[in-house]
Amino acid sequence: MIREHLRHLITLALTGTLLFTGSAQAKIVCWTNSEGVRECGNAVPPEYAQQETRTIDKRGITTEVKERAKTPEELAAERARRAEEERLAAEEEKRRQVQEAYDRVLLSTYLDEEDIVRSRERQSSAINATIDITRTTIDKLQEKLNGERKRAADYERQGKPLPERLQEDISSLQGQIDAKNSYIRSKEQEKEVLHKKYEADMVRFRELKANGAKLR
Repeated sequence: MIREHLRHLITLALTGTLLFTGSAQAKIVCWTNSEGVRECGNAVPPEYAQQETRTIDKRGITTEVKERAKTPEELAAERARRAEEERLAAEEEKRRQVQEAYDRVLLSTYLDEEDIVRSRERQSSAINATIDITRTTIDKLQEKLNGERKRAADYERQGKPLPERLQEDISSLQGQIDAKNSYIRSKEQEKEVLHKKYEADMVRFRELKANGAKLR
């Protein structure tokens, strides 16, 4: 500790001497050595060239600060950060372009909000019509299935084995009914998605009109 204190005092004395030796020594550079002690001189020793340095004038005012060189890990992290920022900026620009394109289609497709409602009802009605037709088909298939099951029950009451063809028909009819019901569920989901889309279109259309947007 005494040795370090003496070295620090010598450094301060040297700094003072350098500060006031005249114009030839007007500027000096200070750095921190490997032991954490601040040192000053006309030039930075090579082993500390990558550390932070401060240039001061003869009045002791800092005129320049040179930051320490970044480590390979810090440089890699900085490159990764810049790459991520560029990726996010590119995604945002793509999203903006997609939105602008969609807005143009929206403004060119509909004249007013009522036009959006009419379009939604037309598509919804078309889906409902498909569902109604499918339900009618299911009713007919169910009727045939009930008849085949009645025949199967007659065989069972008589203690006779079911004909293979009858078993196949029952299985086929049940499969068709299941498939038709699954189709109806998919159309109901399609209608729900459709309504949500039109709701979003209505909100966006209002925003565009409120902002005075025009077809470009």
